[in-house]
Amino acid sequence: MSRIRKTVEAMQGYVPGRQPEGSFVKLNANENPYPPSPKALEALGNVGANSFRLYPSSTAVNLRKTAAEIFGVPFDCIVAGNGSDDIFTMIIRSILDEGDTLAVVDPTYTLYETLAEIQGARTERHPLKEDYALPESFFESDAKLKILPNPNAQTGTLFPEADIIRLCESAQGVVVIDEAYALFAGTSSLPLLKRFKNLVVTRTMSKSHSLAGMRVGFGMSSPDIIDAFMKVKDSYNLNAASQLIAAAALKDEEYTAGIVKALNETRDFFARELASLGWQVAPSAGNFLLARPEKGNAAEIVARLEKAGYLVRHFDTPRLKDKIRFSIGTPEQMERLIELLKNNE
Repeated sequence: MSRIRKTVEAMQGYVPGRQPEGSFVKLNANENPYPPSPKALEALGNVGANSFRLYPSSTAVNLRKTAAEIFGVPFDCIVAGNGSDDIFTMIIRSILDEGDTLAVVDPTYTLYETLAEIQGARTERHPLKEDYALPESFFESDAKLKILPNPNAQTGTLFPEADIIRLCESAQGVVVIDEAYALFAGTSSLPLLKRFKNLVVTRTMSKSHSLAGMRVGFGMSSPDIIDAFMKVKDSYNLNAASQLIAAAALKDEEYTAGIVKALNETRDFFARELASLGWQVAPSAGNFLLARPEKGNAAEIVARLEKAGYLVRHFDTPRLKDKIRFSIGTPEQMERLIELLKNNE
């Protein structure tokens, strides 16, 4: 008899962007090429011995107070986690029983489905339209939980607020809007929390705040839903150093706005350059672009770029196998990448 749950034995598991050893320009995991706020680095230098010796705040009280101020959300409507992935784990644990249904779009962030599978829940995939707009079936689904990244994790698509409102109004269960890339888009569903008690909005500090290595995320919703998340989260899920550094980074809004602006400008430049080479580029409101080459096989191009020291992302799935996702780096990195693509034609 196996010692492992049958569900776990059968599942594939989530596959993150590669983190290889060696000297690479990493444009495969939507990491930020710029350093975090100087105030965050200063906070790291001020981490005292007690932060190592003692347990951290189990509910990240001071960090949540800062987040409440920055996001304009009441303190008791926020939970902090070890990245937004930790928040998704809380969501799945709290809402889905074995046999329940999670609804997602396709393509999207595949961790949602992995977490549901661990829970013994099933996932209902709703293919996006050819222009990556939401299909009617997603609105009409009676799934207990719906998760939608806005902008979308793989395509960069920004869904209009009217779609979010319609989802919340029509949903029989909970709607989660994953706002990992919201600052790049310049829009948010946070104001809708006052209107919809079935809405959860998540944020991460990995992308716009350059803190992927610190693993800090937030979930925001009505107090009763946040209370449920608090019950199921790991006891000390966010370490003391991360709490201090994240609070300092959140407060430095001017610095964050500067690097977001720089990345958006570089993204738009790179999109124009790709288009001039004949690539089909999907409109993106994130810090990445999804594009299909005019010539050549996407997987082979990715392999050639890796040999040249550039890591980009290829998803071997039906909707994405002919495309490449490029994280946006510095202007110099993207200019060099364009030259490599020209030389590979």
